[in-house]
Amino acid sequence: MKETTQSKLEIRNLHLHFGKKEILKGISLHVPDKAITALIGPSGCGKSTLLRSLNRLHDLNPDARLKGNILLDGKSILEKKKDVTDIRRRIGMVFQKPNPFPKTIFENVAYGLKINGLHHTERLRERVEHALRESFLWEEVHDQLDEPALELSGGQQQRLCIARAIAVEPEVLLMDEPCSALDPISTDKIEHLMLRLRERFCIVIVTHNMQQAQRVADFTAFMYLGNLIEHGTTAEIFENPQQELTKNYVSGNFG
Repeated sequence: MKETTQSKLEIRNLHLHFGKKEILKGISLHVPDKAITALIGPSGCGKSTLLRSLNRLHDLNPDARLKGNILLDGKSILEKKKDVTDIRRRIGMVFQKPNPFPKTIFENVAYGLKINGLHHTERLRERVEHALRESFLWEEVHDQLDEPALELSGGQQQRLCIARAIAVEPEVLLMDEPCSALDPISTDKIEHLMLRLRERFCIVIVTHNMQQAQRVADFTAFMYLGNLIEHGTTAEIFENPQQELTKNYVSGNFG
């Protein structure tokens, strides 16, 4: 596991309400660059809600109210004047269920590039190929780029979605349980991919799989009922947790 102290994202006293219900209760967390941070905790504790806050997906919900701050390279991403499209280019998102567009494999990866103004045919092909190679998918699909992405297997679709996210060269990659719908072989490929991508990106992953967190994460944050209970290196959280709640959760003695 890596040792790093440079923060890419900083979450400061973040509160999130949906209507009258408080979902996140004052979360503060430093997220290091070029490392994997895992968010763990029981269902409904706010992990995915926190993840979605990091690229302003809650802007789409009129009932959502955020207080506090989220900083990317020391600058707030929550200011109203910020270009949300640019924020989502810099902070990419991969969802729990693979969600390829009903387009060809090539067009899926090229989609974000075109939105961001790249239309030069040769350069577009280079960037698509690079993203597919980075996602360990090129060798499997290079001769079927013009075929529908929805015909790929579930594991291939998820790697395609990762390729689509990294094609626009984000700085942060958010992954919401990216392996939960996949078989063990596909999960292994995604985990190897994450370990490779952390050389270039700040990665935040939500996972319910304790073994996965220990395999891939440099740092782990344990959440419970909307609160951040404990955060540290993955070894510290799993081998020497400081809070009784954390100890009970990671040891399986929870509930």
